[in-house]
Amino acid sequence: LDNELAIVRRTLNARKEGVRLAKLRFEGGLTSETPYQQAQVEYAKTATHIPVLERDITLKENEIAFLAGEYPSHIDRVREPSTILLPESLPIGLPSTLLERRPDIRAAEQKLIAANAAVGVAYTNMFPRLSLTATGGVESDDFSNLFKSPMYYLSSNLLGPILDMGRRRSAYKAQIAAYEQECYSYEKSVLTAFKEARNAIVDFNKVKEIHESMVQLERSAKTTMDIAQLQYINGVIGYIDVLDAQRSYFDAQIGLSNAVCSKQLALVQLYKALGGGW
Repeated sequence: LDNELAIVRRTLNARKEGVRLAKLRFEGGLTSETPYQQAQVEYAKTATHIPVLERDITLKENEIAFLAGEYPSHIDRVREPSTILLPESLPIGLPSTLLERRPDIRAAEQKLIAANAAVGVAYTNMFPRLSLTATGGVESDDFSNLFKSPMYYLSSNLLGPILDMGRRRSAYKAQIAAYEQECYSYEKSVLTAFKEARNAIVDFNKVKEIHESMVQLERSAKTTMDIAQLQYINGVIGYIDVLDAQRSYFDAQIGLSNAVCSKQLALVQLYKALGGGW
């Protein structure tokens, strides 16, 4: 946004100079009033971009301050965008183990481990718990009478766990189903990680190509505008042709600025997709 605002301000200064020259040529009888009015229109159109960008910059500063846990304030700039050094290429043969560092993969793995442990707990809960003493006997007289009379087993408090076996078995099956669901969730997380990594790598490579194309377009548009201005001064072309060349150059500058931004954002997305770079 800072870069785009700088482009608009430079363009506005050029438009202002264009208005001055058009006015001089009109007052000197070299041209009609039409080129002068056209120059004023282009100047006004360019000026409308400035408050919009200034608003967007302020909103973005407030967003950055919020993310940093601070009150809205002006964000100091520490460097120019052109001085940010980014890697031009990716290393060959990135290991897939990089994806194991991703937070979503680690979270899915821990959920899978927890679900597996819950299955084991549910399985052991299906059986009655008999506690033995240190001397090898049972802990109470109730359990000691178990071995004296089978009928006592049915009449004692142990009858509850036996009759409750159906509920515990259902709970065990439910935990197995939950574990299977976590298995599917883990597989989905892994597939999502590979998809995002692949998309980020493709985007990183293609955005570089787009940036290179925009650099060539910006240079060509600048040359075309300079030639058009010289031709207009020498009376070869009309002012409308100069305005077209200026618009094309302005659009090319904005397009190049957006391409630089896209290139930086593509690197950020790749950094996230690979679990923190490589």
